[in-house]
Amino acid sequence: MTFLSRLTLAGWVLMVVSGPMVRAQQAPAPGGSFKSGTALVEVDAIIVDRDGRFAADVRADDLELFEDGRRQTIQQFYLVSHALGSRSDVAAEATAGAAETRRIFVLLFDEGSLANESLLRVKQGAEAFVRDQLGPEDVGGVFVNGGMFHGRLTSDKSELLAGIATVRPAFDNRPGLLEAFRAFPRIGSEVDAARIADGARELVDALGTQACTEDPGECQVAGGLQQVENLIQQKSKFYVRQARMLTGQTLHNLQTVARGLSRLPGRKTVVFISEGFFVEDSRGALQLIAAQAARGGTTIYSIDGRGLVNTMSPNPDVVRRERARSTVFDTGEDGPAILTRETGGLMVHNLDDMSRAFGLVVRDTSTYYVIGYQPANLTMDGKFRRIQVKAKAGRLTVRARSGYVATALPPQTPMWGK
Repeated sequence: MTFLSRLTLAGWVLMVVSGPMVRAQQAPAPGGSFKSGTALVEVDAIIVDRDGRFAADVRADDLELFEDGRRQTIQQFYLVSHALGSRSDVAAEATAGAAETRRIFVLLFDEGSLANESLLRVKQGAEAFVRDQLGPEDVGGVFVNGGMFHGRLTSDKSELLAGIATVRPAFDNRPGLLEAFRAFPRIGSEVDAARIADGARELVDALGTQACTEDPGECQVAGGLQQVENLIQQKSKFYVRQARMLTGQTLHNLQTVARGLSRLPGRKTVVFISEGFFVEDSRGALQLIAAQAARGGTTIYSIDGRGLVNTMSPNPDVVRRERARSTVFDTGEDGPAILTRETGGLMVHNLDDMSRAFGLVVRDTSTYYVIGYQPANLTMDGKFRRIQVKAKAGRLTVRARSGYVATALPPQTPMWGK
């Protein structure tokens, strides 16, 4: 196998396989020439009709684009499609700039959030994705244990499968920490634990009184109400301390991947495989990482490793689908929601069939529009800027990233030869 280039990518040695690659042509803006460069902002857009079907006949004139509420001029507009024969009925304006580009997938396993039974689900789905859904021109990588497996992206499926096989749950993972909430004295949620850790004495009193009222025998064994309240505080502080450490590693991994991929031109897809994570005091940092990823052209999709979830059963079971994972103590979905919303991706959850979950990601990344514009405000001031893409016609719905951080992109390293 011949490798065209070797790139240093945020500590990775990134090798990319050879193969044909065609770049989309840039359509000149009305009344002037198109100005390319790192000041260009590209927005990937999924546009569907009333029935939820991809709209294949959209023109730039059908859309309005705003940055921080100010209308922007669309200078580039084209369709990217990886589905054979899918462009026969696409408008001429879109096909003039259409290109079939190599897709880049990074599977980011959030080991600190994944329980053993979740890993059984997601690893099987990831393996099926690599075997059956990764195209011959696609490249992928497995980010596991704090780094890219073998330090590179590759189209070698056997190497990707080997990377998936190395994934293991963290010794102190978040599902294990949440188990303590179910034991006497019970704590309602990680939000309650965070409040207690921050000194909410009235909540400690209420939970202690409730525990001793509901189970006076356990209360007596524990040493009475005062000791129960002390135990509630200890459990809460321990959970929050450990959860913050796990979240810190998750954020570091996300930032490493986003920074590395920003060096590669075009759209990049990160499949974030997680059960969610503690975000009560990290929302700002997470939103910044998502905005930086969006600036670098990375879209994040999240797959919930728990499969089908509900608020009743406390007993997960990877074999029996009718027994689902409880979310009664768990409020961690906010993290994946921020990542997907801000970058224009999707949250995939409540699915036991992980092959189908990965299939939804593949379908969403197979056909999309690319909208390019040069902001009216060219100052790269490092601030967050809100993006809105709207369809003029009510029959269309647009999903796209919601903003980006106004910073210059790092030097771009193309993945193809002449």
